[in-house]
Amino acid sequence: MIQSLPDGLAVSDFVQAFGKLPTGFDWSGVDMALLSAHKIGGPAGIGALVLKQGLEIPAQIKGGGQEQGRRAGTENLIGIAGFGAAAEAAARDLDAGIWADVEKRRDGFEARLQAEAPDVLIFGKDVKRLPNTSYFAIPGWKGETQVMQMDLAGFAVSAGSACSSGKVKASKVLLAMGHDEVTAASAIRVSIGPATTEQDLTQFADVWLAHYHRFVARAA
Repeated sequence: MIQSLPDGLAVSDFVQAFGKLPTGFDWSGVDMALLSAHKIGGPAGIGALVLKQGLEIPAQIKGGGQEQGRRAGTENLIGIAGFGAAAEAAARDLDAGIWADVEKRRDGFEARLQAEAPDVLIFGKDVKRLPNTSYFAIPGWKGETQVMQMDLAGFAVSAGSACSSGKVKASKVLLAMGHDEVTAASAIRVSIGPATTEQDLTQFADVWLAHYHRFVARAA
């Protein structure tokens, strides 16, 4: 995702793609990019802001000269070291095709859902996307209901985003993509990783499809 700032600069959130897809700041065309360690198995609470060469930004925390004067305060050395080690490991996994294998398992999982639930909508199905995420909906079957049903079966999935009141709201991204409120409110996101096995996905699909068939029967 690339967002234009008021001063004409472009910033992109690399957090999800970093370590899972070939990513190059130099060919991205942006002026700034955001990274986070916890998305690649590193420690929580450490990240990075990548700046285009020659670009200067005002300090957010002023005081000492740390971080080339951009952020005062003692650096989180343990977090930085952990981030570096995680980045090196992520690069090795990417080169070894680990995430390509994850993508194949994800695609097989989606193919089964489509075969047994022909009305399922899989968002981004035919475009290049993250290899580890499946985002889909059965219009009318509320995402929050699916989250509770799968949670009771031992599977953690997400639906929409949480607001301050604790209610689940329809995804603004899906609405921006042109989907209606009902469809957006019916979406759930399933994330997998290198440790997710074919058996894990089969068990998840078995449970989800059982609930799907009950939903269809009640709606008939």
